[in-house]
Amino acid sequence: MQNSTNVMVEGRQVFYTTNNVTGQILLMLLLLETVLFFSVIKFFLCVFQMTLRDSKPVVLINSNCSCVAGCGICNHLVALLFQTAHYSECGMTVVPPVLSCTQTEQKWHKPRTMGVKPGPVDAMVVLKPKPGATTASGVRSTLYKGYSGELPHPATLNPRPAYAGMKAESLPLICTMNISADKPLVDSVFGKVQAGSVLSYQQTLPPPDSVVLHEDAPPFPSVPLDGYHLNQSEYSFVPTHQEQLHLSSLSVTLSQSHLIEEATRCQSATPEWHSLRRERVTASHFREVSHVRGPRTAEGLAERMIRGTRQTANMKRGLEMETGALKDYAVLKNLNLTKCGLVIHPDAPWLGASPDGLVYDPLERPSFGLVEIKCPNAQSYVDCNVLKMAQGKYKLKESHCYYWQVQGQLLITGMQWCDFVICAHDDIFVQRIYRDGTVLEEAKKRCDMFFFNIYLPKYLSMSK
Repeated sequence: MQNSTNVMVEGRQVFYTTNNVTGQILLMLLLLETVLFFSVIKFFLCVFQMTLRDSKPVVLINSNCSCVAGCGICNHLVALLFQTAHYSECGMTVVPPVLSCTQTEQKWHKPRTMGVKPGPVDAMVVLKPKPGATTASGVRSTLYKGYSGELPHPATLNPRPAYAGMKAESLPLICTMNISADKPLVDSVFGKVQAGSVLSYQQTLPPPDSVVLHEDAPPFPSVPLDGYHLNQSEYSFVPTHQEQLHLSSLSVTLSQSHLIEEATRCQSATPEWHSLRRERVTASHFREVSHVRGPRTAEGLAERMIRGTRQTANMKRGLEMETGALKDYAVLKNLNLTKCGLVIHPDAPWLGASPDGLVYDPLERPSFGLVEIKCPNAQSYVDCNVLKMAQGKYKLKESHCYYWQVQGQLLITGMQWCDFVICAHDDIFVQRIYRDGTVLEEAKKRCDMFFFNIYLPKYLSMSK
């Protein structure tokens, strides 16, 4: 006995026949394809069928398709298999018909995946659209707090007594907002404001950047660490008068270094962070500087470092994901975490480093360390070419610039370890990296030589 069904689905005619005696199911699909060929629209009719055995698991007995690749396995047959499996998972006994646009809920009000993402009004940038633009320079919000004092007495917040003699239709709009001294005060970006006011929901306090999972942990130390010193530079250098003045301007005390670190914890969102980095050789360039060959190549590298790098789409995406990724890492490893700014050591003020955060791990000795996180546009960290397989585990390549960047951060801050984190779409990679004395010594020597011999004169010549 056979049961046959014929269903029309969006120009695709689906036939399936069940044979109750042999336990076989015959699927056949007629597909009308439209192809644009040299500005001419051509139509192709594909006929493909397959026979399945009704068993567990289902067995594919045979299949064929009228397309060129149909003698073996083509995309049409694979798509039909996936569609059949989907219907089976959904418990459908027949092929469901596709509803027309008038039979379904309208979707015009639903936003597309592409476009402007929701965000606070004062974070929006109004600018002319430019295809391929990587930077957003336009009209930004200039909202600021116009007074420095606290709110007046709550009784003065009720405007109704001031307009007691006016008719109801002549009252200003503020009198209809039911403002009174009974409203509780809530925190906002601009301090205490009344609950329900515009500032209470338009300027809410941002989520804290720190993650505290261990309440009994000691406070984070200031970096660079107190009592930690760098070896004096071995490079012999006789500066000009202009170079001597510039070197004097770079000098900082330990307390000044701590203040700079605290003031630049927003890193790229802080103008001071950019200006202070521009004068110095930072850890992200330590490997390039240590392996540069030839004076002309070195000058080109110095010029590129001074001019800076344009922000690409992947770089912007990484910055946007960084805060959330850091919190996920801290929760995953059960750590306390706080953000870190630009670190400058008084013994070598021409060098700098910007770790992504300071970390407290109660199971490690010493308990305080650093974290450096990368958010590549990759499905898995396995797809990243910065890692290698060693003894059955993935590790950061010692020859990669990220490894030298981590070592540079350890060199300047005085910390003993740093967690290198890769946060991909599907997974996260964490490797704890400790101080490498060979790399630290080589990086310090070559970066000093590069700064005094190449970077300093190039910076002064480009700043004129």
